[in-house]
Amino acid sequence: MISIGTMSGTSCDGIDVSVIDSDGEQKVKILNNFYLKYSEDFKEKFFKLRKKILNVKDLENNKVLINSFSREVTLKHTEAIKKVLQISNNPKVNIIGFHGVTLLHDPKKKISFQLGVPELLAQNFNTDVIFNFRDNDILHGGEGAPLATVFHEYILKNLKKENDSVIINIGGIANGSYILNNILYSNDIGPGNCLLDEWIRQNSKKKMDIDGSISSKGECNKVIFEDFLNHYQYHSTNRSLDINDFNISQFRGLTLEDGAKTLVCITAELILDFFKKLDKEKKAIVLCGGGRKNKTLVNYLKKKSKLTIEIIDKYSFDGDYIESQAFAFLAIRSLRNKFLSYPTTTGVSKPATGGKLYKGS
Repeated sequence: MISIGTMSGTSCDGIDVSVIDSDGEQKVKILNNFYLKYSEDFKEKFFKLRKKILNVKDLENNKVLINSFSREVTLKHTEAIKKVLQISNNPKVNIIGFHGVTLLHDPKKKISFQLGVPELLAQNFNTDVIFNFRDNDILHGGEGAPLATVFHEYILKNLKKENDSVIINIGGIANGSYILNNILYSNDIGPGNCLLDEWIRQNSKKKMDIDGSISSKGECNKVIFEDFLNHYQYHSTNRSLDINDFNISQFRGLTLEDGAKTLVCITAELILDFFKKLDKEKKAIVLCGGGRKNKTLVNYLKKKSKLTIEIIDKYSFDGDYIESQAFAFLAIRSLRNKFLSYPTTTGVSKPATGGKLYKGS
């Protein structure tokens, strides 16, 4: 099947779109990828909205604003999908995997809410759309995330690395996927780029720590570093995480560079801590997601461990588009009633299908 997948993460930089030809199992051909950057005005509106939404009650109290912005999000996705279809010579698409933009994810309260209007997207392309990927998982006792794990499984097997490697995706939240005794596992690890991006936005005119250029000039504040890790490891019991699970209030008073360096060190240390709990046969990390480009982070991982640290781009994968490819893959699996999550990935009570179909015609 020809499937389009979209991803717009918590950093709200833009929309990743991928077109794949796949059976939803072990055959995947990447046909094209495209990135649509959000305008600064759009991002500002999103960040203002997200600050208002801290719980389920906030969703109801801001319903009119949310509905309006959901439509805007969908029109942006329409624009991005039109572009990727154009550069792909307009293939006949069977399904669209529309992730939307996560506004609130709280597994303890059994809620994961994504902005987007799937009916409108289906209408715009006269094509079936899969949305609400997380709802069925949550309904059956899971946390609704991480969901890209089954695609990570495909990658590990495709690279013949299922025995010795772990995939670490560093987006807004960092998560890890691996295979042990033929069983697929995954877990959110901690903040990836979300706190670092927020720190950079609050303390400079820049939007992110491109290539680790800012953090490379700083010093890690050991007191804040250790306090953050101790507090996080003591309180963290969730398999999945949300940007609202963290804050950077304790970083006030640090310079731009020192705050950035401390946050990068925290992310890297949490990744290594995650790795220490795994089977000793796992000797390599394959990095994907935006955080793989942060040289300060990658250098920390290399310096502090004896692990092989690889960037997924050295293989036949573009690390910027793993998640959009994953949701194209998941859309096919959803349509064919295949499992999207397992007890060892999201904590669901038993292997679960997922996604809701919105007909395009």
